[in-house]
Amino acid sequence: MKLFVFGIGGTGARVLRSLTMLLAAGAKTPADLTIVPILLDMDMQNGDTDRTLRAVELYRTIRKGAYRDTAQTGQAGQSGQAERRTFFATPLQPLGTLQADNAQEKIGDSVLPKLTEHQGTFEEFLNVSSMDDIDREFLKLLYDNSAKPTSAELKLNLSVGFKGNPNIGSVVFNSLEDSAVYKYFTGAFNDATDRVFIVSSIFGGTGSSGFPQLVKLLQHPSQKMPIRTAKKGAVTVMPYFALEENSQSSIDQDRFLSKTKAALSYYQQQISLDALYYIGDQQGAKLYPNVEGGAKQTNSAHVVEMLAAEAVLDFARKPADELSDNKRYYEYGLKRNDRRLDLPHFYEPTYQNMLEPLMRFVYATKFVLDFVPGNLREAFAKNLNLAQELNTSTFYVSLTNFMANHFKPWLQEMADNDRAFHAFDLNANFNALVRSKQIETGFFSKGISDGFLLDAAGKTENSMQATFPQSEARFMQMLIDVADKCREKLGTVSRELTN
Repeated sequence: MKLFVFGIGGTGARVLRSLTMLLAAGAKTPADLTIVPILLDMDMQNGDTDRTLRAVELYRTIRKGAYRDTAQTGQAGQSGQAERRTFFATPLQPLGTLQADNAQEKIGDSVLPKLTEHQGTFEEFLNVSSMDDIDREFLKLLYDNSAKPTSAELKLNLSVGFKGNPNIGSVVFNSLEDSAVYKYFTGAFNDATDRVFIVSSIFGGTGSSGFPQLVKLLQHPSQKMPIRTAKKGAVTVMPYFALEENSQSSIDQDRFLSKTKAALSYYQQQISLDALYYIGDQQGAKLYPNVEGGAKQTNSAHVVEMLAAEAVLDFARKPADELSDNKRYYEYGLKRNDRRLDLPHFYEPTYQNMLEPLMRFVYATKFVLDFVPGNLREAFAKNLNLAQELNTSTFYVSLTNFMANHFKPWLQEMADNDRAFHAFDLNANFNALVRSKQIETGFFSKGISDGFLLDAAGKTENSMQATFPQSEARFMQMLIDVADKCREKLGTVSRELTN
């Protein structure tokens, strides 16, 4: 099953970033799932988007090196050992790499294909200069054309997005059907089991304008039958952060709530999907920089984005017959409304499907970043030639880069945000990585010690040499096994909240 995930605007990119981290950790997904991420944004230089694109490319490189192309999950080799796929298991495949029927134009292999070739102002997009005088004057009644840069809508440079103006974005997205990316999508969507999911905000410009236009297009009678009848879902992200004051910015956060109310009212009447997820949060004390777009827009990761990413996977896991009757609406809730969240704050489905895998990947990350470099003379490292490969092999460099420069900062940003998600501490030792439970150490038990890790890595690596002669594939199998042994050492984690 392919799940085509449209991430619209900056929120779409940030949720895809979190989705990439969850998939790297092995969050629960259907075994046959392939995710096709498609980012739709005019702001091609957005910092949040660029960070996400780099994470996705690293993910794809790691997965290619980690698993044998001919092997399926659970398939045994000559020695009877089965290949396990947990970390980086689900394929992330750019739209342009799929076979598309009657595709007239190639769109490349980026998950951010060009939405339009236009790079000028909204005025130029509308071709105002060629209009009759009466049409031009009427347009000025609909859109601000003042000399004030923060409010002049017709002068808005579309190359940095719509700056919180859905009235502009809806006009641009109205031409989505004629874009090369949408035409390629329609050519690639052929399987009756494939699904569509849309990620967008409801309070900005790009997401709130692109979402209803895309849904309308997907359901239009002119679309081919597999698209019209496909299971479709979406997560609508409501306001969850506050911005710093910036008199030079055209983004007005005072309009977030009014735009949200207006959009919700419209969605209730006009949007018909099989499953629609709503998520948002009260604004915290931490203010985000009020940046209109471009490379400087790099917002810290937020737990809302992580849970929105889990909504994508929840939709993918739902059996088709559960989505076959009336449309369904979902909201997300915590056990208690605390500003700092730990593992016990989440209900059991989230814990099992998302947090348990994250826990194992935290151990794996600590092992790769902090343990392996200091033990390159040990037998497991020599057998894998890690002293040389760690800094030269594309696989190992990508894995270290992903963990050190993407996954670890992602966790830290959520821990420092307001609302904070601070369940793990990668700066602590192995026995204190999981904040809600410390592994006890003493005379009879050293917990997760260097000796414990050497024994786990050595035995696993040695037993897998015949089945996995390729170093990268064997390392990934060893990493999965070491993470599991660390998780077993931790034991039962309390699910009860304390005062």
